[in-house]
Amino acid sequence: MNTEWEYRERIRKLAVCIVKHYRGKGPDNVKVSLDSPLRITVEIRGTLSNLSEILVHEGAEDKVREYWNVLRPYLEKEFMSEAEKTIGSPFTYTWEVCPSVHGDGHIIITLELQHIHRLD
Repeated sequence: MNTEWEYRERIRKLAVCIVKHYRGKGPDNVKVSLDSPLRITVEIRGTLSNLSEILVHEGAEDKVREYWNVLRPYLEKEFMSEAEKTIGSPFTYTWEVCPSVHGDGHIIITLELQHIHRLD
């Protein structure tokens, strides 16, 4: 039986797996919110490298976005089928880099599902 908590936890574990692949360690905090039946928000703190933190802090967010645009096809190739299986639906997503205040820069990923995942 899948509860909402179990569903969020499966998504969180997948995000941790992806971040470990990227950074070599898990993030300090991965928060999953089920905003609506068709929208999921994943906030990942601690994912920006030290260089990315400096670039964002100095106003060069566009450089960090360029880097993620190069990394994105690789991550999609490696993890998209697992993500769709975990989410239970095909989806599209958007992401944004959020500036750091105290070295805790983060990324917010918003998933838009094509159909509602059933929590049986």
